[in-house]
Amino acid sequence: MTLFTVLLSCMIALGTPTLDAWRWPLGPPAPRVVRGFSPPASPWGSGHRGVDLAARPGQTVYAAGPGRVSYAGDLAGRGIVAIDHGVLRTTYLPVRPSVRVGRQVAFGTRIGVLEGGMVHCPVTCLHWGLRRGALYLDPLNLVQRQVRLLPHWPHPVPSQKQHTSEPTPQPKMGLRDATTATGGALTGMVLAFALAFAWRRTRVRYRLHRRRRPPPGVINLSQERHLRRAR
Repeated sequence: MTLFTVLLSCMIALGTPTLDAWRWPLGPPAPRVVRGFSPPASPWGSGHRGVDLAARPGQTVYAAGPGRVSYAGDLAGRGIVAIDHGVLRTTYLPVRPSVRVGRQVAFGTRIGVLEGGMVHCPVTCLHWGLRRGALYLDPLNLVQRQVRLLPHWPHPVPSQKQHTSEPTPQPKMGLRDATTATGGALTGMVLAFALAFAWRRTRVRYRLHRRRRPPPGVINLSQERHLRRAR
């Protein structure tokens, strides 16, 4: 299943038909699977390189997906149709073909009718194969979506020893707190500026007053006249 998933991803990346572009080569309804896929352990070993689908002689066979007919004829006394779907190839036998090599077929195109004479099945059947290069794949994966369910693990119950105290949440500053803090900062700046300005003016006045006072031993005539007039 893992190998098929990787190959299917490569198929999609290379522009081959997606899962929604495939159908059963027989039916509807979907045919019964007489024998499943059993790949060989070695390229030339024994196994079942495809699936057998129960059918009746003369039943119509359809292309499982869009592609190009690469073979249509007899091989070892049995009629075979092969269709290339990009990097994939599907095969159908025994089929009396109704298409020619090189024809482009669409999804569900009639490619022939089923012939009798498959002795390896207890009933009349269609052998449906899927390959990617020399690698045989299970064609049922094209039409049957595989669903994997994860196991349900019970949640562990935390013990008192493993219990850790949660950190104390830090208080968050709201809009009102931020406005109050901003207003207090502005008020402090204004007061500091006013105090600095007043201190500077007082210092300037004090210096001017000291400059106006006469030095020791010198009489201020204007001040003396003012005092005499006041007397």
